[in-house]
Amino acid sequence: MNKQSIITILLTLVAMAGQGQELKIDDQGELEIDVRSGSQSQIKRVSASLEDFMEHMAMYGYDVYTYDISSLRDSASGFTIVIREYDQQKMIDEKKLYGFRTKTMISDFNKQDQKNIYEEKDGDDMERGIYRLSKTLSIGFSPIQSDSIETITLRSSRNDAAPWKLTLKPITEASPTVYRYQRVPYQPTSFSLDTFIPLVFYGSFWWDEQSKGIRFCGDTELTEEKAKTSEYFEFCPHYYIIGAVFHK
Repeated sequence: MNKQSIITILLTLVAMAGQGQELKIDDQGELEIDVRSGSQSQIKRVSASLEDFMEHMAMYGYDVYTYDISSLRDSASGFTIVIREYDQQKMIDEKKLYGFRTKTMISDFNKQDQKNIYEEKDGDDMERGIYRLSKTLSIGFSPIQSDSIETITLRSSRNDAAPWKLTLKPITEASPTVYRYQRVPYQPTSFSLDTFIPLVFYGSFWWDEQSKGIRFCGDTELTEEKAKTSEYFEFCPHYYIIGAVFHK
């Protein structure tokens, strides 16, 4: 073997090693080449992100609509959750869940506890004397456990939470009969004390006689103005509007 051939072989071996191929000599002194995966092509496990969890939970029926109420710290001390039920566009029931607070004052505690809170600076807004301030209001939906019941959770951060069950109605024109509902959040455009503010529309699909199937189509977000012309309020046979009334 001449010198040029030896140099050529050595350069080839170096190139192969650089591409992730392992070079070994076996027991008989023969050269072995072990092809390995290059460093650019590999799969490794990483921690799931918050977005991964949220997408996974949404797939299985979990959903949460959250509203920032932190700016109400001086104008409201609490609120009532109001759930209005409609059948064929007529309100047939109204439930009220009292006792939600937007804030808990340090002055609500006895003198010793107040002293401890001030010494430890444990309040959310010490300057205003607020021990716990609710910065958000959330309405959470869980997977439907039975065909006719939807469970929701109503929560104000840092203070109160309560579960509630909504009774669903079947779409009898479909065969087989089905229960199918959809949620549409509101974007509030105004605020007044002691006034009902809608937050989430929860309505049934409707039967489309022309296509012989069920439908639910319209805005992905509602305002009180959009609600005046929305198809939901014209075609949904049964729905709920979940909202809140804030108090001084």
